[in-house]
Amino acid sequence: MSNFGRSAVYGGIYAKDQNENTCEKCDIKINCRFRKISSLFEKSLEIAINCWGKTKELSNTSKNKLKGHIWEKQDLYLPVLIAAVMLALVFLSKTAFSKTPDITNNLPVEDNYRMKLIGTNINPGKTKICSADNPEYQKYLENNKGGESDDNGLKEDVAAIVKNTPMAAMAEAISQKSRPVAAFIVGIAMKESKFGVYSPKLAGRDCFNYWGFKGGGKTTSGGYSCFSSPDEAVNAVGNKIEKMVAKGVRSPAQAISWKCGSSCAGHGQANVQKWISDVGINFYKINS
Repeated sequence: MSNFGRSAVYGGIYAKDQNENTCEKCDIKINCRFRKISSLFEKSLEIAINCWGKTKELSNTSKNKLKGHIWEKQDLYLPVLIAAVMLALVFLSKTAFSKTPDITNNLPVEDNYRMKLIGTNINPGKTKICSADNPEYQKYLENNKGGESDDNGLKEDVAAIVKNTPMAAMAEAISQKSRPVAAFIVGIAMKESKFGVYSPKLAGRDCFNYWGFKGGGKTTSGGYSCFSSPDEAVNAVGNKIEKMVAKGVRSPAQAISWKCGSSCAGHGQANVQKWISDVGINFYKINS
């Protein structure tokens, strides 16, 4: 039927160029709605790819700028990096040799430090080097109980070194100790306070702490122990040094834990050697 005939039968005007390419006559059997969604996805993917490319380009640009900035400012960042690494090493060395923190940080090595002392034959891994279970330590304590020393010349040696100093008042108490212990007491006091010339005070009074001793009790604002008398100070410090000597410490170099605590990392080799040398000046005058 012609277009004219159709117009006559159905009424109106039958368009000659009516689109016959409708969804019902698609050669490819794909739903029109699916085509629209597929087209939308394609556009979204294209947008995403463009965005990713721009983001990657921006990231590379930022990375290059950051590298350039660090390279230009390396004289600023390099010391900071080195300092951070050194602090980390100090922290690790502080905790590497101990099971629990040492609150005093200036006392000789105790049981909780599994470290072999230089010049000794004690094996910390097999023997408790300072405890009630150590017969050698108990024997030492029995032989070094309080009482006047058998060394008649010790008092004169100590008095000759500390005369005309605040520490002169301690000569009698120091002479009650064994000669190695007395030598450490005098040697460390000279290094730490010039025999009491520079020592912590509490409320304006002398604390008789001439060794930088932090062993609890009444303390100053800096944490240093404040003793009520010269004898109390000598006994407290002397008892700590006696334990150190009982472990086999016989020289200032072996007593470096008094300065460093559990580790000398961060103290500087020159400072450590200076401490050993200064303590040795009077140590060897008494114990040679």
